[in-house]
Amino acid sequence: MRFDPRLAAQVAEFDRPNGLAAMRTLLGLPYGVRPDAVFCFSDMLAVGAQRALYEAGLDIPGDVAVAGVDGSAEGLYSTPSLTSVMPDQASIAAMAVSCLVTRIGSEDPLPYEVRTAPHRLAVRESTDGVRRPLPT
Repeated sequence: MRFDPRLAAQVAEFDRPNGLAAMRTLLGLPYGVRPDAVFCFSDMLAVGAQRALYEAGLDIPGDVAVAGVDGSAEGLYSTPSLTSVMPDQASIAAMAVSCLVTRIGSEDPLPYEVRTAPHRLAVRESTDGVRRPLPT
């Protein structure tokens, strides 16, 4: 699939109102261009997107599948529950502290580094449509 900039809705913040507005923009695209799935940079954006889909009378995931990033409790308790990429927050914190300590201890500029934290995909109702009870 080729990149289509019309499908990359811009947001000012990763929150519910911006997710709502971005999804409304995507829903305004002509049929055939409009997405059948959206991946949001945060669960809060995704929850806002879900609201726009609900308002438009569309089925999640039947018409549009939705996924986010965070593994937030709000995404877990939303209806439908939100599929989310869940980063290992303890690993992210440890890597950040390690980088900071290294930078503080160095007099010379350090080379650019890419680090990847462990993560997992929590597949939920917003992409697979399978209703399931929440864990107790």
